[in-house]
Amino acid sequence: MKNFIAFFALMLACSGCHGMNEIDFVYFNLGTNEIVVDSIDGLPLWTSPGLLVPVHAEDRLSEKSMSSFGEPVDVADKLKIIWHEGGISHQAKFKRDDLGIPAKLKSGKVRFTYLGADKWRVKVLK
Repeated sequence: MKNFIAFFALMLACSGCHGMNEIDFVYFNLGTNEIVVDSIDGLPLWTSPGLLVPVHAEDRLSEKSMSSFGEPVDVADKLKIIWHEGGISHQAKFKRDDLGIPAKLKSGKVRFTYLGADKWRVKVLK
């Protein structure tokens, strides 16, 4: 009976999630040094990952992610990633349209990969 009640409570909790959209912002550092992402201008503050340690591959075990459930995320026309590496501040600028990111992101995944040498790769995954 306890198992049934726990299962029923879980089903009720999850039923509220039906139809909600999930947006994931995932980050990888394929460079050789730790970096600290201070901000990503053009995205909400909560999307900034902070410390990124070097990893060898873009896989689920190596990612650092931030997620939003249900609410669309507004994306500015221009994005600017500001980070520190070795105590030195860096920045990279992108145009939203060049990245293929809609102005209002309703679902999906945006993957930010630091490649080292001040280079980033940004991809939208469905």
